[in-house]
Amino acid sequence: MTGVLAALRGSRTTLGAALFALVLFVVGTVHTAGFASGDNIRQLLVFASFVGFAALGQTLVVLGGGLDLSVPWLISFGGIQLAVLCAGGMNQVLAVVVCVVVGLLVGLVNGIGVTVFGVAPIVMTLGVGGLVQAYLLAVGLLKATGNDVPTIASGVANGALGPIPVVAVVWLVVALVVAVVLARTRFGRSVYATGENDVVAVLSGIDTGRVRMITYAVSGAASAFAGVIISGYIGKAYLEIGQPFLFASIAALVIGGASILGGRGTYFGTVVGAIALTLLNSLLPLFNLDPASLSIAYGLVILVGVRVTTTRGTGRGWGRRARRAEESEAG
Repeated sequence: MTGVLAALRGSRTTLGAALFALVLFVVGTVHTAGFASGDNIRQLLVFASFVGFAALGQTLVVLGGGLDLSVPWLISFGGIQLAVLCAGGMNQVLAVVVCVVVGLLVGLVNGIGVTVFGVAPIVMTLGVGGLVQAYLLAVGLLKATGNDVPTIASGVANGALGPIPVVAVVWLVVALVVAVVLARTRFGRSVYATGENDVVAVLSGIDTGRVRMITYAVSGAASAFAGVIISGYIGKAYLEIGQPFLFASIAALVIGGASILGGRGTYFGTVVGAIALTLLNSLLPLFNLDPASLSIAYGLVILVGVRVTTTRGTGRGWGRRARRAEESEAG
């Protein structure tokens, strides 16, 4: 029931995001010939899927009341480690599986730090991200000969099933699975309940620690996979490949109606947000705007989203947990 209510509360914002995306598409179509062509739409879907995979785990983490700042480094890890493993002769499919599993384990470390040791999500995920970056600098980049991306990654990122990009099909399947899990399963309801009010969730018999550890683990796996396909599209794996997706992963879910404080939103909303951000990004060069304009837009979206959800959700999320901790110390 909690999941259904959360979905209904976020539906208006999701609809607004869809209208925003439609307006952007119309503006691009009117302004530039060929913007609505099949080739350009296919490219937009590919770029949107990159944001969508980067924001997949982030959405689950945020719905559960957390935040994952290690996303960009795990994206870099996915691309670089794949190149390292394949350069060493490992089977390409196995190498992808290894990258995703290691990403899952790194995400699990984030979850354990947050739930078991009580480290603040921002501090824990930022610290783990720094460790991943140190590994890539000390080990990964030194071993990856030219950082060339194996064919399996480029095939998924650049291949097509008829007129539809393969990566967009994969994204659609994953989105449907995540939507069903969040809306129809006990785990999905537990995620919403944990993000809405973890004390009530515990009293209801929900293992909030387990729920959060799973969301962080999924975030790590999704980020590593995002690195695989992004590097496959670019054709190279390098350290900064994941940096643009930290703010993008957060902005997409905020635009799609998720509360940055947890407990409200859907992955479908994030999908719409990812498409809207991709359209916004594609319009920048058409109006002679530089990449800094997109960063400003991301920042404004996140600030407005935090302001709105803080106003609507007094007593929820990080602020509520901080106040409860202060009250406990005072007592």
